[in-house]
Amino acid sequence: MPVTGLLWIRRAGLGVCALLLCAARPAAADDTLSLVLGGKTPSLMNTLNLVAEGAGFYKEEHLKVTLTLEKGSPEATRACSDGRFDICPIGIEPLITRYAQGERLKMFLSRAVKFTYVFGVLQDSPITRLADFKGKAIGVHSQTGASAILATESALAASGLTPSDHMLVTIGKEDEAIAALSSGKVAGAALPYYEFIPYIVAGRNLRFIPHPTLGDVTNSGYAASPKVMAAKREPIRRFSRAIVKSSLLIRYNPQAAARAWLRAQGSLFTEADVQRKTAELDAWEPYLPAANPEDRRIGAVTETGIQTYIDVIRAAGVTKDPPRASEVVSGDFVEYANDFDRAAFEKRAKAMR
Repeated sequence: MPVTGLLWIRRAGLGVCALLLCAARPAAADDTLSLVLGGKTPSLMNTLNLVAEGAGFYKEEHLKVTLTLEKGSPEATRACSDGRFDICPIGIEPLITRYAQGERLKMFLSRAVKFTYVFGVLQDSPITRLADFKGKAIGVHSQTGASAILATESALAASGLTPSDHMLVTIGKEDEAIAALSSGKVAGAALPYYEFIPYIVAGRNLRFIPHPTLGDVTNSGYAASPKVMAAKREPIRRFSRAIVKSSLLIRYNPQAAARAWLRAQGSLFTEADVQRKTAELDAWEPYLPAANPEDRRIGAVTETGIQTYIDVIRAAGVTKDPPRASEVVSGDFVEYANDFDRAAFEKRAKAMR
């Protein structure tokens, strides 16, 4: 046989062996990431990570994401800062107020495009602007939560009201809070918007007044310690992409997102559950990162907006030496998170069930 023929057979044999070796090699294991939450975090605030799990977006990004509940938000923040967990879905406030205490986290992706604290009033209320709260009682969860009180007082101050011009009244949470508003015990309630959503869906006629200077500033997202962000850069980039896809799915097909959300909860659900969750997601969607699906930087947390909030916090005396926005915000993962075929994903999302 000619030498060239022998060489061809040998090369072909080596090629077959290589293919067999590749086929026999086990698939690479998914990367793991751990999320940690305060135990009292309302489930609607976890919408994006629940949808990512239920819709299979983590899986297609080759991730295995676990979720652990700590006693409360301070414990969850500390555990994430210490590196015991990778990612903490959280408000931006603790990243600012606890920086001087050595708790170092950076928010790398938003989970809301607007400032989540709003003032809710009944639809027929004569209050149409924050200045109308002069002499009125305003409901808050409690008067020990620095973030909520700061958001409330700074909004009123920007409208020309001083603390002596109004009263803050503790109204608790959920049904108790809405009952206080509905009964007229308070003229309005200053709460995170997502806490009003179940009542909007139930048919309560409510009207909302945003923060006058921080209304378009995101104050909620996903944070990690700088060490974790460096050590797990690739998995966190893929996590960010899964979250962006979740937000787009809610925008394009809220019913499919509702099913994904319910699947991730791990319990049986009915069509009535799907319809109720769909209505909640419809109400929540304008605040979620893909409110503008054409945005090519979905999930970005802007340093300019956060610096404005930091200045408000400094002026209020909450912390004497706050960090700069660049020390609590990162944009390292946003470009990758948005780097996929949007047209193909939209078509796929609309076909999902």
